[in-house]
Amino acid sequence: MGFTEASTIQRSLVEWAEEAGWEYLPGVELPRDESLTDVVIDVWAREALLALNPELAGEAESAEVVMAEMLRATLEAQDGLIAANEAVTVMLRGHHAFKTVDGKHEPRRFIDFEHPERNRFVVADEVTVKGGPNTRRFDIVFYVNGFPLVVVETKTPVNTKVSWLDAARDLYETYEVEYPQFFAPNLFVVATEGLTLRMAAVRSEPDPESELWAPWGSTEDDAKLTGPARVERAARLLLRPETVLRMLHDFAMYRHARDASESDFKLLPRYPQYEAALIIHDKVLAGAPGGLIWHHQGSGKTELMAFASSALLGDPGAGDPTIIVIADRKDLVRQTAELFNTTGMPRVETPDSKAQLHRLLRRGDSGVVITTVHKFAEAGHLNDRSNIIVLVDEAHRSQEGTFGKAWREAVPNARFFGATGTAIEDSKRSTFKLFGDPDDPGFIMSRYTPEQSIADGFTKPVIVEPSPVEFRLNKQELDEAFDEMAEVEGLSEEDKEFLAGKASHAETVLSNPERISEVCRHIVEHYLTYVEPLGQKAQVVAYNQDLVVAYSQAIQAELIRRGSNRTVGVVMHVYPGKHGEKGHQQYALTDEQEEALKRRFKYVDDPLSFVVVTAKWMTGFNAPIEGVLYLDKPLKAANLFQTITRPNRPWKNPRTGQRKDYGRVVDYIGLAKAIGEALLGPRQADEDAKDQVNIADISQLVGRFFTDLSTIDALFAGIDKSDPNLASLAEAHERIPDGSPSREQFVQTFVALQAIWEFLDPNPLLANVKSTYLWLAKVYQSALPRDHSKAFLWEKYGAKTQALIHASMSNVQVRPKPGRSVTLDAAGLALVKRIAEQLRLANMPIQTDKQPGDIYEQVLDNIEGRLKRRVEGTDEAVYKSLAERIEKLRAQAVTNVEESLAFLEEALQIARDVVAADRAAEAGDIELYDPKTGALTQIVEENTPPGLHKIIPDIVHAIDRIVVEVAFVGWHEDSDGDKTVRRELRTALNDFSLPPTGPLFDKTYAYVRENY
Repeated sequence: MGFTEASTIQRSLVEWAEEAGWEYLPGVELPRDESLTDVVIDVWAREALLALNPELAGEAESAEVVMAEMLRATLEAQDGLIAANEAVTVMLRGHHAFKTVDGKHEPRRFIDFEHPERNRFVVADEVTVKGGPNTRRFDIVFYVNGFPLVVVETKTPVNTKVSWLDAARDLYETYEVEYPQFFAPNLFVVATEGLTLRMAAVRSEPDPESELWAPWGSTEDDAKLTGPARVERAARLLLRPETVLRMLHDFAMYRHARDASESDFKLLPRYPQYEAALIIHDKVLAGAPGGLIWHHQGSGKTELMAFASSALLGDPGAGDPTIIVIADRKDLVRQTAELFNTTGMPRVETPDSKAQLHRLLRRGDSGVVITTVHKFAEAGHLNDRSNIIVLVDEAHRSQEGTFGKAWREAVPNARFFGATGTAIEDSKRSTFKLFGDPDDPGFIMSRYTPEQSIADGFTKPVIVEPSPVEFRLNKQELDEAFDEMAEVEGLSEEDKEFLAGKASHAETVLSNPERISEVCRHIVEHYLTYVEPLGQKAQVVAYNQDLVVAYSQAIQAELIRRGSNRTVGVVMHVYPGKHGEKGHQQYALTDEQEEALKRRFKYVDDPLSFVVVTAKWMTGFNAPIEGVLYLDKPLKAANLFQTITRPNRPWKNPRTGQRKDYGRVVDYIGLAKAIGEALLGPRQADEDAKDQVNIADISQLVGRFFTDLSTIDALFAGIDKSDPNLASLAEAHERIPDGSPSREQFVQTFVALQAIWEFLDPNPLLANVKSTYLWLAKVYQSALPRDHSKAFLWEKYGAKTQALIHASMSNVQVRPKPGRSVTLDAAGLALVKRIAEQLRLANMPIQTDKQPGDIYEQVLDNIEGRLKRRVEGTDEAVYKSLAERIEKLRAQAVTNVEESLAFLEEALQIARDVVAADRAAEAGDIELYDPKTGALTQIVEENTPPGLHKIIPDIVHAIDRIVVEVAFVGWHEDSDGDKTVRRELRTALNDFSLPPTGPLFDKTYAYVRENY
C-alpha cells in the first residue's frame, strides 16, 4: 500500500481528534438521508434542539418550524455564502428568535456552550455529498450536534507536486462553489498535506503567502517549529472541542462592506489574538487587575481588542461590562471604530467631546466606548464600577504621565490591559510597570515576537538598505567665514559659542538645500526602479515640518522632471493661527481630509504614491500597500522600531496578483546600532538580570525619594507650603539665592527627585507628600535661569550661521550600499538581536569618530573597538587571530540573504570570542583561549581513540602550524591549494597514527576551510 492522504495525515488527524474527545464514525455510517444531499444530520440536531429547549418537547409543530427555518438559512447560501454563514452562525449561538406557531418569537439553542459535555462531537472521514454538479467527498468533517462546523481537505505529504495550497484551492474553487449550503454552518476550513497546516474562513481566496490562510499554534512554541511536528501541534490545539466551541461563540466576526468597492467577509482570529483575548476574558472573570500584551507590530492588536470585547460582552459572567478602548490619536480612534462598527459589535460609542465621554462613563452603560486618551483630561472621578475594562492600544505611547493618571483616576476600579509592539523600560517610563500584572511571568501576559510573526507569515521581513549621505566639509573655510561674520556683527566669544552650539544640531546638516535635492533625487530614482513596478507606495520620514514641506516639493519636482504622473501628499501637525509656521497652513487637513488622503494612498490605481511625514503616520498607520519607507530622521528605541515596521504588512497587488515578499527601509541617517538596540528591546541586555521588574529596586527608589525630599525640604523649613502664593515663593527664593551653594544643591537634588517621581507615580506611598513635591516643583521652575537675549541672538544670526555651514558643504552624494543590506526576516532578526545583546553585554564603545555606516560596519567597528586595546602592546596569538577574522569578515562581499545571515552568524561568534578572551585576560589567565585551537581540540578529542588524549595538544598545534604555513588567501577556491592543504592535513594525522580519512579528517578539514 502506498502513502496516500488517507493513510498518512488523514488518519493522524482522526486519531488526534479521538484523543481530544471527538467520537469517530466513518462517513458511510453517519445517520444521513439516503440521497446524501442533507447538510445537517437531522436526527442529532433535533435531539439537541429538544434537549436544550425543553419547552419544545410538547410542541412538535414549533420544533418543526425551527428546523425548517434553519434548513432555509442553509439553502440561502446559494445566493451568497457569507450572508448565509453569518445568519446560521447567529442561530447556532442562540441569538436568533425563531417564530412559533402562535406568532411569537423565541430564541432557541442548538449547542450548549455552558456545558460542552452535553454536546455530541463527531469526526467523520470520507463524507460524500450529492445534489450539485458533481458528487464530492470531503476528507474529514467535524460535526457538533449534527452541524458540520469544520471541513478538512488533505493531500499526500509524499507528492512534491501538491501541497496544502492545492487542498485550499479544492475547498475554495470547487467545494464551496458547488455545495455552498454545506458550508453555511461552517466555522472554518482546514487545508494540509501533513507538512503545513492552514485554516481560514469560508470564501478566503488561497494564496501561498495569504494572511487569510493562517497557521495555528501557540505563542509558547519556538518560531523554528515546522513540518509534521508543527502540523500535529496545530491540529491538537485548533481541532479540540473547546477551541471549536469558543471560536464559534465568541470569535467568528463579519466585516460588512462600506461601499461598492468592498465585499463582506468573515473574520477569524489568528492564534496569538485568540490566546490573548482568552486571557483577557479569564483575567476579568478572575478579578485580576489587568495585563500587558506585547505583540509584534502589524500582528493585529486592534482586531485582538475586538475579539476580546466580543468575548466579554457575550458572557453573562462578565456582568454587562463597559469596555473602554483608548488610542492616542484621533485617526487611530476612527480606524478602531470602523473595525468595531463594520463587525457588528453591539453598542459602540465614539464620543465627540470630553463632556460626552464623561457623561457616557458616569452613566455606565454596557457596551464599547472608543476614545482618545486626551479626552480624559480634567475628567476627575467618573465611575467606581469594577466591571469596566480598559483596553489601551499602543500602550507605550502617551499612556503615562498626566494622561495616564487622568484615566486611572476617572475609573479607579477598572481592569487595565495594554497592547504594544514596543514595550519601554527606562528611568522615566515602564510599560511593564504601568500595565503588567506581577502574577504574570516577567510582567507580560502575552508575548508574540517578531520572529514568530514573520515565520507565521502575518508580517513580512524588512530589508534595511543603508544609503548614507556623504559630503565634504571645508572646516577652515567655515571657521574663517564664521569669524568674519562675528567681527562684522560685533559678537562676543560667548555669543559665538552659543551660535556654534545651536548650529551644531542635526537639523543644520539635514536642511542643506543641496542635501535635500540629492536625497530626494535618490528617493525618486529608487522608487521608480524598485517599488513602482510592484504597484506599491512609499512613505518618507523627514526631520521636522519645514523639511516635510521641502521634501514634498523636491520629490514632486523630481517626479515631474522624470515625466512621472505620481503625486506627493503631506501629513503633519499644523498649528492654527499665529502659532503656526508661515507656509504650513496650506498643508492643514481636517479629519475627513486626512481620512480621504489615507484611502487614496491605499488605493493601488490612485497616483498618490508618496506621503511625507515627520510624526504622524509613523506609528499606528496600517497601509499594507506601503512597500518602502525612506528614513531621514534620527530615531531610537520604540519610535524607531515602530517606524521601520511600517512596510512589513502583507499585501497582494489586486491588478497583477503579485504579493509583497518584503518591505524596504532606505536608511539615509545610519541607524544600524539604533536598529539593533530597538530589536533587542527593553531589559534583555543583561543576561544575568531577572526578566521582570525588580520590586526591591522600586522600594529602594521610594527610600531614595524620601531621603532626597527631606534634604531639600529642610531648605524651606517654616514656609507655609499649603498655599503656593507669591509670598511663599519669594521667601523660598531668599533661602536659595542665585549663585549660592544652596541653590545649586536644590536644583541638582530636585532633578534627581523629579526623575524618581515620574517613575513611581502613582504610588500610594507618595500620596502624603504629593502637595510638598508639587510646591517644590513650582520653586524649581521659578528658579531656572532665563536668558531671553540668546533667543533673539539666534533669531537674528541663526539663518546666517546655517547658510555659512551649507556653503562649506560640498560633494553631497547618496552612496547606497546594496551589498550591505540586512534582511530582517525571522533568522536575521534573531541574529541581530543576539549580536546586539553581545555588544551591549560587553559594553563596547560607540565609534563616534567614524561616519555613520550600515549594520555590518557598525558591528565590526564595535567588536574591533573592544579588541583594539588588547591588541596593542601584546603578542598574544589569540588577539591577532581575532583581528584577522574581523578583517576577513570586513572584506567579505554580501550580495544575498544567505550571505547576510552567514555574515551575522560569524560576527556573533567573533563577538563572543572577543568577550571570552577579554575576560580571560582580565582574570589573569596566562594562556588565553584561542577559539581556533579550542575548536580543533574539541574536534580531535571527539574523534580520536581512547588513550591518545595526552598528545592532543601536540596534534592540534601541528595542524594549526601546517595550515598556517601552507594556506593562502583563496586557497579553498584554488584546486592546487585545496589539494595541498588536504595532503598536509593527512600527513599530520598519519604522523600521530591517526586515520587520514573518515570523520576526524572530514571535520578537521571543514573547520580549517571555514576559519583559514
